[in-house]
Amino acid sequence: MLTTNEKQPDQRRIVASLASECHVPIGEMATLYEHERAELALGAHFTKYLHIFAARNVLEVLRRRDLDKRISSPGEPARRCMTAIPA
Repeated sequence: MLTTNEKQPDQRRIVASLASECHVPIGEMATLYEHERAELALGAHFTKYLHIFAARNVLEVLRRRDLDKRISSPGEPARRCMTAIPA
C-alpha cells in the first residue's frame, strides 16, 4: 500500500515509453498495461512496485505475440522491444 510519502509512478509516461519502444499504438499499449496492472493488483498487498511488474508482463505478452507471428510467417523480422521502465 502506498503511504502519503510515496510517489505514484506516472502511468501515462510508462505507457508512452513502452508504446514508443515497442512500436505499438498508445491506445493498445494502454489497454495491455491496464489489464496487466489490474490483474496484479487483485492480490497485491503492496503496490509500490506494481508498475514494474505490469510493464514486465506487457513486454512478455508482446514477445509471445511477436513469436507467434514469426512462427506463422517465418520471413518476418523480429520486433525488438527491450525497454527500461521509467520510474
